[in-house]
Amino acid sequence: MSGREGRKPFRRHAIIVGVLFIIATVFLYIGEAFYGPYLGSPDYLDLAYPNRITVVIGMLLEFACVISIPLIPLFMFPILKEHSEHLALGYIGFRFFEAVFFVNSEINKLSLIDVSQGYLNSSDTTYFQNLGQTIQSENAWGWVFYVIVFCLGALMFNAVLYQSRLVPRLISAWGFLAAALLLVGTVLVMFELDTGPLGNIWELIFAGPIAVQEMVFAVWLIVKGFAITDVEPALPAAVELDRIRMSF
Repeated sequence: MSGREGRKPFRRHAIIVGVLFIIATVFLYIGEAFYGPYLGSPDYLDLAYPNRITVVIGMLLEFACVISIPLIPLFMFPILKEHSEHLALGYIGFRFFEAVFFVNSEINKLSLIDVSQGYLNSSDTTYFQNLGQTIQSENAWGWVFYVIVFCLGALMFNAVLYQSRLVPRLISAWGFLAAALLLVGTVLVMFELDTGPLGNIWELIFAGPIAVQEMVFAVWLIVKGFAITDVEPALPAAVELDRIRMSF
């Protein structure tokens, strides 16, 4: 197999991984834009059931992230294992755990629709208020641990990228530092889950850099691909001579 032919599968892998990264990031924000005003509101029990169609649409859009999250390391494994098989396997493990946390979060969010329905149809609302608060608290803590798992996987991933120079080191170093920053921010949030009016600022400072880096990384893969050097081995002199003779 020639070097040119050997690079073709990796070029396809680069495009697929780039598209999956875009889906995992963009659909997360699009989905939240649909359900966030209702499930994130203090009046979520009044809003979730009446706006259930919009909430479900947002959940379905976010579910595209669940599909793309484990596919990314699977497509990356044949490439990463050539540089660090242990980190490549670790990256697969962390991204699969990430998908599990994500699915659990989606189920909990959808359950708020039923809680909202019971709240609106019941004369004694205390039970549903307590149930809703329990689910919201579980979602908040579940999201914290989801982000921690994501950060650990991103640190592994960008460490391999930096070591292998599969992409420019500026991109991989940016990803490593951004993942570390998000990890620090998430640990800080663990001490105070209710960020109140600072929630948007927290997201901009700690989550913004890794979100932008993933989009830059994705576009780079789609446009440039991986920097894989595939050198065609030299042919024996006799074989080369026969090859030249057959060309005439």
